[in-house]
Amino acid sequence: MSVSRSASESLGVMALAVLLSVGPPASAEAEEAPRASSSVHRMAQGRFFLERGLVAQALGEFEAASFTEDGQGSAEVHELIAKTRYQLGLIGGAVEAAKMAAALSPRMSPEFAEFHEFLTTRFGKVLVVGASSEDALRPEPASPLLDPELKRAFKAARAAMDEMADGSTSVYLPVGSYRVGEHIVEVEALGVTRMDLRPAVDASGSGVYGERRGEVEAPRRLAPAVDGALLVLLGGGGYAQQGAAGGLGRFHAGAELAVAALRLDATVGLVGWRAERLLGSDGAPPAFGVEARFGAALGLPAGRARVGPRFGGVVGGSWPVEGGLPTAYVGPRAYLVYGAEAGLRVASAAERGPRPLVTVSGTVRECLPMGASLSAVDEKPHLSAGVLVDLGVRL
Repeated sequence: MSVSRSASESLGVMALAVLLSVGPPASAEAEEAPRASSSVHRMAQGRFFLERGLVAQALGEFEAASFTEDGQGSAEVHELIAKTRYQLGLIGGAVEAAKMAAALSPRMSPEFAEFHEFLTTRFGKVLVVGASSEDALRPEPASPLLDPELKRAFKAARAAMDEMADGSTSVYLPVGSYRVGEHIVEVEALGVTRMDLRPAVDASGSGVYGERRGEVEAPRRLAPAVDGALLVLLGGGGYAQQGAAGGLGRFHAGAELAVAALRLDATVGLVGWRAERLLGSDGAPPAFGVEARFGAALGLPAGRARVGPRFGGVVGGSWPVEGGLPTAYVGPRAYLVYGAEAGLRVASAAERGPRPLVTVSGTVRECLPMGASLSAVDEKPHLSAGVLVDLGVRL
């Protein structure tokens, strides 16, 4: 009997010791602790991937952290999401995350404040319509994008348009003017810009572009397409100068501005020819010069080309090569050259890439001697008339 009571007491003591060692049941707060700390783990994992250049994996960890209870209200989490999305070319997602981080942060760091301003002021949301239709148009910047980051974002948006299915979708483009066929569409940082890429819209001559702010859609004013390009020319031709014949070659570089069908050009370059009016067995010595060429032309559609008349002028200076002057030469050694050109211009109508062109012109020039001369004949202007052919490319 005593043995049984002793055994029972021993078992009771052992049970009490086990209960004391285990302690009370886990509380609800203790169960939440691992889940709360999961955002810290996700952030650490994301930074680990980011340091090793695994940006996509890092973004996955940061986005997972944003779904945790403490991560939802963390400005730091959304800052990292904005930066990694931007690195991956996801401009729309980066803008949304940056705005969320700014809303959650009472005071942004100077670095992120600058990044936030860049995203929210340099990009605009665009509702793209008809990107997958047959012969769909594609937007081109009306002026070159010089910032490498903006250029990268534009290429990513163009690639997204190429992969779009039927219907409409949204992309983010750098703020500015874009040429869509014969129209100009303005992309702004505020609101949503509508951009219709269907070729029938461009052919109708009246676009349906507009900007939507909230639930209100207002039509946008259409402007003629403006296209600026670098212009490089290599030309040559022949001319007659008061009884003497000669040849001319020139190289020019400058710019051309296209406004609808009007083409305005201005170039400067070097010219080699014979400015002297020397008649006799020795002939005229070679000369070199510097000249500016300017003009206006029409580019009227003609199949795959644009054809139209061009009118312009030229002004510059010319100097005979010293070694080519006759012995005991007493004439002028510098000339002011000015004149006019008129002809026909034919250029490629391609929308992208280098576009070749050719201009055939008649020209009339005067070479006005500068400085004193012992010859009364040389003091008079030397009139030249001829034909020039310029081969060029618009870049």
